[in-house]
Amino acid sequence: MPTITARPFDQEMQSILSEIKTSYHAWELSKKDLSELPKDIYVIEDGQELAGYGVIWEYSSGNQLVQKAEQDYFNDDDKYMEKDFYIDIKNKTDIIFIEALDVLKEFEGKGYAAYFINWLKEKHPNQKMYVYALEKSRNFWYKQDFETVGTTVWMSYN
Repeated sequence: MPTITARPFDQEMQSILSEIKTSYHAWELSKKDLSELPKDIYVIEDGQELAGYGVIWEYSSGNQLVQKAEQDYFNDDDKYMEKDFYIDIKNKTDIIFIEALDVLKEFEGKGYAAYFINWLKEKHPNQKMYVYALEKSRNFWYKQDFETVGTTVWMSYN
């Protein structure tokens, strides 16, 4: 049975992430300024081995996620394509944004990502969750009962 533990998202954790070569977000997260990261990272472990990690943000207002999305995900030229996202989120409160969920290559296909999402749903049962879904991960999110937000690449749950 895997375990999920909150660990400080500090320089030591960034150093660990910088050494990972088999996950999608590790290098990018290892290079970010600490002010651009949440206080904690959630580590998925199998025994004593790092199997993966999740990076989430908790927002009290939809406007906070809109600001993050505009800063990190939207180009000025294609903001118009995200109108369904703006409509969906504008009046939301108590939001969870899943910025990253990575399972290391050697642990893929063993249910660790699904375990993390189920854990997150139990931990935040009444909160709306959002993820900026990459094309190659969309089927995973559908299996976790996330739905596409209009015609955008964003997906939501709850």
